[in-house]
Amino acid sequence: MAENNSLLEGQNTVTAIGDEVVYVDNIQEVVKVTSMSPLKMEWNAIVHCRRGRILLEVGGNQEVKVHQEQLLLIPAQKLLQTMMVSTDIDAVAVLISDRVLKSVLGPQVDIWNRAMYLREIYVIDTLRWSKALQSQSLALFKGEELFLFQEFAFSFLRTFLLIICEELLRKEKMILDTFTDGEVSSTNRNKVLFSQFLELLRKEKQKRRPVSYYAARLCITSKYLSTLCRKVSGKTPTRWITDSVMEDSYQLLRSTNLTVKEISNRLGFPNSSFFGQYFREQAGLTPIEYRTQKQTKP
Repeated sequence: MAENNSLLEGQNTVTAIGDEVVYVDNIQEVVKVTSMSPLKMEWNAIVHCRRGRILLEVGGNQEVKVHQEQLLLIPAQKLLQTMMVSTDIDAVAVLISDRVLKSVLGPQVDIWNRAMYLREIYVIDTLRWSKALQSQSLALFKGEELFLFQEFAFSFLRTFLLIICEELLRKEKMILDTFTDGEVSSTNRNKVLFSQFLELLRKEKQKRRPVSYYAARLCITSKYLSTLCRKVSGKTPTRWITDSVMEDSYQLLRSTNLTVKEISNRLGFPNSSFFGQYFREQAGLTPIEYRTQKQTKP
């Protein structure tokens, strides 16, 4: 049976299946909690904006606009801050754990990963059958109690997520991606290894490590990891590591009062000077300049 979730105490807007799937039928209450400072969501979030507008910053430096009748897609562990929500907002959200996402989508989870992490597609237009899905979700999550609620819910989620994957394939013609030349082709095994590499990056608290560290965790050589990353994503593992370290840097600079030296130590840099140089090379400004800029931004 569905459980009431304590995220929004006193609000009748949340339905949950354990701590793995959460359905929110009024995101205004969630925004009050999440707009205070940047955060990394533990869940994959899918938001249907039925009316109004939303402006977010994703990854610490990318603005994303969501308009009426669009879907917002945010992968788990992505740095997120709500910048603006219009007063007439009407939107619902489904939050899904990584475990459930993989279980429900199966091999098609690769489509989600490519769209989220390679193409950074965070917004798609309303699905052609969104009204039908909306009525089904309301009947499921807000209708009468069902003895087989969890079975119905996961069946609905699979249909919903497969439709989103279909739209993602159409949006950027990702189905035509062909990284097949060279010594390593994008076989299913390579895609699985690449997904595992991204998962390691998301879960590591101190991400600034050599490529050999991640290769060893995957039981492959550094050369093999470098080759398959380039073939599957067009980016080296070093670039992926750097991007992930920078996202953590953005979060710590914006949402904590830690000094630059303390942030440097937490991220695994030998000293704050090295961190400052590293940050400036990537962001084009110093850590202090970034923190000041974001704090004074209206």
